[in-house]
Amino acid sequence: MRASSRATWLGPRVATRWPGLAFKAALSLGAAMPVTGALAASWQTIVNNAVVAPQSTPPAATPYFFSYNQPAVNWAGQVVFRARAKPLTSTGAGGGEPTQGVYTRDISSANTPVKVVADNQGTVVPSPNTTGATFIEFPSTPRSAAASPMVAFRGQSQGVVTLPDGTKVGTSGVYASPRGTLVTGASQLGDVPGYAYFEVPGAVPGTGFDQFPGSPSPLRNRFVVFKGNYTENNVSKTGVFYRDLLTAKGKAAVQLVAETGMPIPGSSGAVFGSTAPPSAATDPSSGADKVVFTGFDVEEAPTAGGIYIEVMGQPATLAPIVSLNDPVPGVPGATFTGFGEGLSYTGTRVSFWASWGSETMTVHKTCPTDGNKDLIAYCLKQYPNGVDLTESVNQGIFTANTQTNKFHLVARTQAPDGFTDFLYWTYSGKPPGSSGGGDAEPPRWRSSSFTAVTNAAVAFKGQKGSVDGLYVHSMKTNVVLTVLDTTMDGQSVDPMAPSGSTISSIGLERDGFRGKWLTISAGMENATTAETWGGLYGHNCGAGCATW
Repeated sequence: MRASSRATWLGPRVATRWPGLAFKAALSLGAAMPVTGALAASWQTIVNNAVVAPQSTPPAATPYFFSYNQPAVNWAGQVVFRARAKPLTSTGAGGGEPTQGVYTRDISSANTPVKVVADNQGTVVPSPNTTGATFIEFPSTPRSAAASPMVAFRGQSQGVVTLPDGTKVGTSGVYASPRGTLVTGASQLGDVPGYAYFEVPGAVPGTGFDQFPGSPSPLRNRFVVFKGNYTENNVSKTGVFYRDLLTAKGKAAVQLVAETGMPIPGSSGAVFGSTAPPSAATDPSSGADKVVFTGFDVEEAPTAGGIYIEVMGQPATLAPIVSLNDPVPGVPGATFTGFGEGLSYTGTRVSFWASWGSETMTVHKTCPTDGNKDLIAYCLKQYPNGVDLTESVNQGIFTANTQTNKFHLVARTQAPDGFTDFLYWTYSGKPPGSSGGGDAEPPRWRSSSFTAVTNAAVAFKGQKGSVDGLYVHSMKTNVVLTVLDTTMDGQSVDPMAPSGSTISSIGLERDGFRGKWLTISAGMENATTAETWGGLYGHNCGAGCATW
């Protein structure tokens, strides 16, 4: 978790194309490849290694932040992030298990405090919790609603309910803060009597969720949208779901968006086999709450699938935004062969990674050095010398306007501006016999791309050979600006970074670019002295970033 990004109830239904939403027929050819420039961003520190982490109980020793995931932000400038902290020693962060938690800070004003949402230092899991269970860890990046202070995250804990035989169950869940109060959004308790409102909709009655991979998406100040895995008749299944956290006295049932076995809209006979963690937003033109997600028939080798959208509460509206084998805008004669999971969505625009063509390249990756020790050990056992992974040579970052049905090619490989890759690899999952949370899926290498979109601009990560960078593309000017890259002075982002350091890592979250706020994680290192530094940083780009 260092400062880098390297880092579904109602029985069978037929999903149909959203009436009037003919994305495929309206694929824009896109503009010519953009010109490039540099952005002189002015960064303010959200937190860094000099900041003491607040704790839910008085600390025995003073813990300083030292490790971060990429932050999310809302329009008002409230940032939410996951981080770890330890007491300092003469050589840096101390030994032992670190403090870890989910935190917020309002960066719209100066000198505002960092606040604990939940940590592993005594935060009690919200109801239902009859055992007094507290949080143990937080397996994924927290996310923020756009127009409210609501945040959502995953949490692992001690069991929250005791069965008649004495077994404690409910060690994983989705949690959110509608109206400022932490509540349970989804839980493994769906198979426990009295908690049917957490069961998997449409499955055999009494089927509970096994796990909640990825990061849940909060919406407005009341909904949480999430991916859930479950087992039905000894078959592993997955889907996209949501809950209203404010109706039925907090006991509203889980609602379905899409799940394993559901017909893929726009395809001929294919059904969903996999779905990715969703994003949700309110359409500003209609006021409708909408969900977008990536789904395929077979995740490892898809023949059908794409990116899909649904109006929440209206299952007949499930429809493709873009599908495999659709034409690639801006690349004559090419058709899409793959789509990324990490969708950023404003209610109007969605940004995404995609690939095309059959040409591949090999990238060599080594096991992580930071994070869950069981996972690191398992990776090193499997891949002591690293691993060669295969990627598409032709890949790019795109946006789709879901109101005008227009697509735009933001950046691509094999072009004069020098981008060579937009994918970043991590090794994640739950090792056999591990007590860690993980995603309860076997460990494997997973690739991710990183984009965050506003209605005026798109921020994204990309590589140009050995240089890793953060870039912003203006919708208005069609200019790609270099914001930061790994050739730049570390003190240009944080004056407290070591003298002579350069930026060593950059992290961007899909909810990290909202309104006038662009928020990132960054690490710095002096290669000569081995001094390191890190933190979270925000840039105020002005009203809507319209001039980018």
